[in-house]
Amino acid sequence: MPKDLFAILAASRPPALFFPGLLLFHTFPLHFPITLHMDAGFGRFSKESRLNLNGNVAWFLMEIISPITLLLTLNLTTHRALSPENKILATMYTIHYLHRAVVSPLLLSPQRSPQHITVTIASILFNLFNGSMVACGLAYFPTYISVHETRFWLGVVGWAIGFAGNIYHDEVLNDLRRPAGQRLVSSLSKEEEEGDKAAGNGRYLIPRAGLFKYISFPNYLCEWFEWTCFALISSPIPFIPVPTLQSIRLSPRLALWIARLGYWPPVLIVPEWLFVVNEVAAMVPRAIRAQGWYRETFGERFPRDRKIVIPGVF
Repeated sequence: MPKDLFAILAASRPPALFFPGLLLFHTFPLHFPITLHMDAGFGRFSKESRLNLNGNVAWFLMEIISPITLLLTLNLTTHRALSPENKILATMYTIHYLHRAVVSPLLLSPQRSPQHITVTIASILFNLFNGSMVACGLAYFPTYISVHETRFWLGVVGWAIGFAGNIYHDEVLNDLRRPAGQRLVSSLSKEEEEGDKAAGNGRYLIPRAGLFKYISFPNYLCEWFEWTCFALISSPIPFIPVPTLQSIRLSPRLALWIARLGYWPPVLIVPEWLFVVNEVAAMVPRAIRAQGWYRETFGERFPRDRKIVIPGVF
């Protein structure tokens, strides 16, 4: 890391709980080896349970937490004026989650499968951390790219392309649950639909439009691209220096508890990049297991050369 940028970051003074919270947020990807061997209780893996919630309502409840947390943190706890660059980034974040929380589940999506309450609670917890951490990152740490630079707007365009791709491919999936005459962005031939229904017990169809020709989860890939562009605009350098534990004004009890852990890192991943890391860690296990489900459910009908999430690679 260049010394001048390191000095700028080190001079920033976020709230006392920011660094302990960010360190705790680093533990979220540790679920990867566990979720790689289990199916989360929603979507195609939903099972009957007394603890299931309405899928559309549960999706709204867990996703709306993210923009609310971001905006509340920015307005009630940081007490700092955002730079023009970070105002744009905060707007981009809010637009994404208003679509995911309101437009998609409540206005566009057909009836979703029931969602287990543990999935909803886990997602709410993630969004509470993510919204507050990203808000502090935007409020207390500078962007290195100005709105007057072409690369800033190239990043915004990249984010918009990823956002649009994510929406489009989500709607391709939604179209599979819509009657043939009500599909919004894609269609299936009569042979494809009848053959898929016969193989999928009358409930499931194989998505084929857009990047689904090459991979099973283009909506994941587009979302990763979207937030990578966001992180590149916000912080091209993915690491942040951490002040000493003694220099942070924590309560004595919390400081003692952290000291007993015997570990306080010199650097951490900035919230915007940690968001990308957490998304990949959460989505890759589900994509791998769902690819197996596709092959098991549809057999020879499922394209054998279709990769999971990166065309031609994985």
